[in-house]
Amino acid sequence: MDGVLIVDKPSGITSHDVIDHLRRASGLKDVGHAGTLDPLAEGVLLCLLGRATRLTPYLQELPKAYRGVIQFGIRTDTQDAEGTVFYQKPAPHLTLEQVRTAAEKFKGRIIQTPPMFSALRFQGKKLHELAREGKEVPREPRPVNISKLVIHSFEPGDYPTAAFEVECSKGTYVRTLASDIGDALGVGAHLAQLTRTAIGDFRLEDACTLEQLTDRASVQQRLVPIADALAHLPHWTPTPAVLERLRHGNFVQAEHPLWTPGGYVVVRDSEGKVALIARWLPPLLRPTRVIQG
Repeated sequence: MDGVLIVDKPSGITSHDVIDHLRRASGLKDVGHAGTLDPLAEGVLLCLLGRATRLTPYLQELPKAYRGVIQFGIRTDTQDAEGTVFYQKPAPHLTLEQVRTAAEKFKGRIIQTPPMFSALRFQGKKLHELAREGKEVPREPRPVNISKLVIHSFEPGDYPTAAFEVECSKGTYVRTLASDIGDALGVGAHLAQLTRTAIGDFRLEDACTLEQLTDRASVQQRLVPIADALAHLPHWTPTPAVLERLRHGNFVQAEHPLWTPGGYVVVRDSEGKVALIARWLPPLLRPTRVIQG
């Protein structure tokens, strides 16, 4: 059983809880995911079964889309509603226009400092483990891209809220984005609610719930085949002799007008099955991961 599941993760459980559920339902040990969702967040979680667990690096690169709610005037240590409040001051003066103006500054390529409550590592230890010990360590700011950021609505009050939609690159922390918008307004903020609506072309409307994934048959029925899961990459079927060379780790000279230098190519066998993934560094195609022997 090899393939990808588009799961609608509910709020209140971890991404690992979803994996445990799928292991029990499918009877497989090889189950993973491509992109963690915080317990507070819900929505699209790509789960990988069998040989599809080898696809993680190629699916994690896909852009993400979210909708959510920011609450202003309250800061938390996790930057979301699950954290401990350490700052609280009413912001009744805030307006929709002010929020939209502040949000505009966060479009495009921005530099973001990852939060302490994250799965990133420092000297071999996860940051969230250090944070729970009351420690704070330096984090390297890094570039992310916000391709779309829309403030759809605003609810005024002492602690006003704004509903938003964002499309962003891999590695973007949406709760950090919410917190930074609050800081730019001088009132602080945290992420009150978050739904991931898409990862690449994998969309929430195509996702299945955990209640629909109860046994091996129900899991098998909803699996996206490996080749379909890699539809965002170019596919190529070489001659059997060239395929055999690639399978054994050899570089081959190849080119195609649709290939991007430095990009990945899905290499398929004569039956259309995904054999491996290679990287094109002109003029050579270099195997990076074998999917099927």
